[in-house]
Amino acid sequence: MITVVIVGVLAVIAAVGYRAWVRSSHTTEATDILSHIRSAEESFRAENGVYLDISSALDLGYLYPAKTPGAFTTAWGASCGFCSHQWSAINVEVNAPVAFGYAVYAPVDPTTPAPALKLNSGTAVAPITPGAPWYIAEAVADVNGDGIYTRIYAFSSTSTLLIDNEGN
Repeated sequence: MITVVIVGVLAVIAAVGYRAWVRSSHTTEATDILSHIRSAEESFRAENGVYLDISSALDLGYLYPAKTPGAFTTAWGASCGFCSHQWSAINVEVNAPVAFGYAVYAPVDPTTPAPALKLNSGTAVAPITPGAPWYIAEAVADVNGDGIYTRIYAFSSTSTLLIDNEGN
């Protein structure tokens, strides 16, 4: 009986650890791609004086390569029918299917107020500098398909990421 209890406890610990590892690996995908987006946007601004608006908005329906991510991965590289510019315009290349959907919103008019950022617990205000060109990059995933999303935001004004995991 004691052996069964010990095995049960070890199985629970292993399951929890595995879920944390899976979440961490997906978060690593998003932070890596957001880092590439940040570098590409800064290069684009250095050459053109503005950031490139790719998605025209944030949230579901504006994400690439899957408009509504779920418990699946999607290949990168197809054309984006709803994007104001193609992802190739800022040279973000991904070599494997992704679990997250990505959006980059950079209004032409820098006085445009930043949209409220959606979080599982409500909303947040983007840390942008009013009057200066800005962008917000968003990564959204629903790794387990339960309709609760992991959202990660990157901003032009800071190197900090805002991470809102599914379970938090």
